[in-house]
Amino acid sequence: MDGNYETVINTPMGNLNTKIQLRTNGDELNGTVNIMGMTNNITGGKVNGNKCYFKGRLNNNVLNLQYEIAGELIGNILNICARTNMGEFKLQARKVNC
Repeated sequence: MDGNYETVINTPMGNLNTKIQLRTNGDELNGTVNIMGMTNNITGGKVNGNKCYFKGRLNNNVLNLQYEIAGELIGNILNICARTNMGEFKLQARKVNC
């Protein structure tokens, strides 16, 4: 699960490149989500085998996005179900070497 991931989110505002950094400590998950120049710290996330869960909020003058992420890592692909106050998204993030 540890590593750096990249994905593109298709939105009405256009495609948003997103970077996710995940770090585990036992069953705890921490890291960051970077989207639209905003970085959100992930704290208090959970890992169970190849599955993970975390939630957070991205906020700036244009966007106030609350999210809950459930993910499953298969190989180098993190399959993500993102539930947000703007709808639900299914994404795939690819693990990258950074």
